[in-house]
Amino acid sequence: MSARAAGRQLIRFPGPGRWRLGLAALSLALSACAPLAGSPPPAGAAAQPASPVPPATVAGPPTATASPPAPTAAPPSPPPATSTPVLLPSPTAEPEITLLFTGDINPARCVYEYMRAANDMALPYRALAETLQAADLTIGSLDASISDYNPPSPCNELHRNLLAPAAVVEGLQFAGFDLMAAATNHVRDCGLVRGCDFESLLDTRANLLAAGIQPVGIGRDLAEAAAPVLVTVRGVRFAFLAFTAVNGEVWAGPDRPGAAPFLKDVYLEAVRQARAQADVVVVQPHWGREFTGQLSWEQTGGAQALVEAGADLVVGNNPHHVQAVEAFPNGAVVAYALGNFVFDQQWSDGTRYTVQGLLLRARFRGAALQDVDLIPIVIVNNFQPQLAPPDQAAEILQAVADSLGTRPGSGN
Repeated sequence: MSARAAGRQLIRFPGPGRWRLGLAALSLALSACAPLAGSPPPAGAAAQPASPVPPATVAGPPTATASPPAPTAAPPSPPPATSTPVLLPSPTAEPEITLLFTGDINPARCVYEYMRAANDMALPYRALAETLQAADLTIGSLDASISDYNPPSPCNELHRNLLAPAAVVEGLQFAGFDLMAAATNHVRDCGLVRGCDFESLLDTRANLLAAGIQPVGIGRDLAEAAAPVLVTVRGVRFAFLAFTAVNGEVWAGPDRPGAAPFLKDVYLEAVRQARAQADVVVVQPHWGREFTGQLSWEQTGGAQALVEAGADLVVGNNPHHVQAVEAFPNGAVVAYALGNFVFDQQWSDGTRYTVQGLLLRARFRGAALQDVDLIPIVIVNNFQPQLAPPDQAAEILQAVADSLGTRPGSGN
């Protein structure tokens, strides 16, 4: 383990098939709860009487004779001080705030065909609706475009143009999504009937906004795509950023619509600006090699740079495979990839990892990240995520642990 990795750990979360990530910062937060010198007694403790202050004595002026002045009677003693407790306002407890993140979402292709056949755009999300809706903020990763510019993509596992119709936002609304990272390699996909430029990307942005879901990482130009999306929850200001390292064809430019590029000068400046505006900075990069748990230099180096620039939580996607989750010594957490969430990659060759994934639930106490839960899921019938049964949950969590050993330079 490198020196940089010191202090990072995974510990088993009580309950079947879950992990909780222990944070070094938690011990610091607990030590901060110790009473300071001079702080008021805890509630219920007996108040201590105030120590009386002796009265000051003032010498009178000397007399004209050389004889010493006659002694005067001592002033009467003051009445004893009464013990009146001083009521001080109790410190306001920091609010507890929960964020829930998913893996990649593709509401196009076969997933859309299942929804259309059932006349139910919420069908993929129903099994986990209670979990999704319970979080203060639910954040997804959209690996498709949402537009009626062309007919939807057909249900074919070899078809890589992922265009979903505008109606699918009804399901995202039902699931309770508040934000959606859209800086992904498929955000400009527009089907096969007629060519397009940026129409489907701009439609995706407009359709999400119309549904009350904030798109993250795309815009009408680079400045808008790289700008943080700011959300305040119970007085805590969260900034969300998203970038894609995959498919430079979708990158935004100064006068070009697109997705925020995962370029170091772009993402470092964006994180610094977000840090100046928010209490918590969350970054969602679309990065890494597909269909593997092996981490790349781009991911690990980028994660380190993001954390050093001020990111508190980094949640990546794109590999369609769960990858490592690690806590940094300063309390920041990086989840390299959560696998698939709603996706039709139940391939005919029986591949398992493309129908496995994680929900990541991050708990904050005020602006301080307290802990992270990993909740394994499996995709059933090629479209619907459900909680993983114990054997698959163990398999998924083992894949997360194994992935950490693939960090470049780790010797594995």
